[in-house]
Amino acid sequence: MAMDDNSLGFAHVDKVTLQLWSRQTGSDGIASWTQRSVINLNNHLSIQNPNERLGLIGSLEGCDTIFVTMGLDIYELNLKTFRWKKLQKREKLRGLIPYMSFYSPQGIFVSIAIRPLHIS
Repeated sequence: MAMDDNSLGFAHVDKVTLQLWSRQTGSDGIASWTQRSVINLNNHLSIQNPNERLGLIGSLEGCDTIFVTMGLDIYELNLKTFRWKKLQKREKLRGLIPYMSFYSPQGIFVSIAIRPLHIS
């Protein structure tokens, strides 16, 4: 995912904590991953079961939005406003392939597809 400063970003969910990382280049020209923020999602999502595990399944570039699974549900969460919306139940969902494309400053084009795969 792209960060506010257009650097390459990485998001990771550990139980109910979202960690945001970005790729930064130091004055010596060496790039490394730097932790930008840690967000306790339990403060923003109504998690009934404290043992519920969240899964990060995608992000939407330019909108500061991530997609997480919790139980059988898929949620959209805006990282700026922390507003979340339930998108659908996963009862018949076999997998989710995110579609996103972006242009990096180095001129490398990357495209990833998001498509729900349903069991018939």
